[in-house]
Amino acid sequence: MCEHSFPDIGRWVSIFDRLMKMYYDRGLAEFEIGWGQQFYVEYLYHHPGASPQEMADRFRVDRATLTKIIKKLTEVGYMRVESDERDRRIKHLYLTDKAVPAAEQIKKVHQDFYQTLSCGISPEDMEKAGLILQQMTDNINRKVWHRMENGHGEVHHGK
Repeated sequence: MCEHSFPDIGRWVSIFDRLMKMYYDRGLAEFEIGWGQQFYVEYLYHHPGASPQEMADRFRVDRATLTKIIKKLTEVGYMRVESDERDRRIKHLYLTDKAVPAAEQIKKVHQDFYQTLSCGISPEDMEKAGLILQQMTDNINRKVWHRMENGHGEVHHGK
């Protein structure tokens, strides 16, 4: 049964989200990206040639959101889009040389953020917290996508 106090956990998640965005935006201020784009730059740094669908699945975003991010990263010269040689309908995403310093800074910000975040918390508790947050995300994700699939955000309770 899910009868625990949501306002407390919701408030902390909201504060955490806001502070994390501020931390990353400041750490990436000299680059032409911020919190919203850094995940995609980092992913392509480690997975060159990823498809838009792969990235949408990875980051649980809809195609419209991903299209905006690809457009932004292409406009600032951080990403290029190439058609597949065998099937022109399939696209592959790559970072440009201009994006490499940003990707390296993202890695530094990650390390610094994690060090700050985990101060005074055991590695075991950090791992447990990560697993719990992942489970919470999965729970909400199932509900959100279930509503979207049924249309208009309607809640359908089945037995």
